[in-house]
Amino acid sequence: MAYRPWLIKGPVYITIAASVRSPDIRALAISAGWVGYEPLYCTINAGVDVSNLTIANIPSGLLTIINRGRIGAEITSDFGIYTRVNIFIDNAGGTIFGTGGKGGQGGALRIGNSFDTSYQATGASGSGGYGSGFSNYTPLALLPGYPGSPGSTQATGGPSTGGSITSTGGRGGDGGALGKNGQAGSSGSASGSYTLLQTYPPSAGGAPGNYIDGNAYVTWLATGTRLGNAI
Repeated sequence: MAYRPWLIKGPVYITIAASVRSPDIRALAISAGWVGYEPLYCTINAGVDVSNLTIANIPSGLLTIINRGRIGAEITSDFGIYTRVNIFIDNAGGTIFGTGGKGGQGGALRIGNSFDTSYQATGASGSGGYGSGFSNYTPLALLPGYPGSPGSTQATGGPSTGGSITSTGGRGGDGGALGKNGQAGSSGSASGSYTLLQTYPPSAGGAPGNYIDGNAYVTWLATGTRLGNAI
């Protein structure tokens, strides 16, 4: 049989030792001497943060991720890890997370003066805050959930009979902590002698994001801490 040295070539080991967003594992492996068919072990050191880790251009069944740090989603993204190839993950002592849920939209009210409803006031709803996650700017940092914004207020004087009226939109809900739903928005409010013409109820807080997109492709060697959902 012809001599085929690649059959006895050993695994290739790479280490991510500094916080980074979306590292190219294939490029790191090639720099370490990987030629595309050896088992590949990628260790993320303790104290290191990695955001939006996408596994691409690596054959199925070769890659093992050994996470001792944190892998997670940025506040505006949908996943901590994305894969469509078979990989192994050892998350002992590590954390993998999706974002916290987005806060719900506040409620709103449109009201009219009780004497003449052509005099109207509408309080616009506040927006919900982003959930906790990694920053989408440099330096990479873990951010808490953002607070929701307040609703706006509108007042109108109207005719002397009935007086002035005021409508205030509800505050948006705060973004959720990692692995938690966002808070629901608050209802709108009104004052004065008014007729309710239209109401927009607040919405519930959103569900947490995905710590992994492609869970069916993963063999979990150790689960560690996983926050959020898996799809």
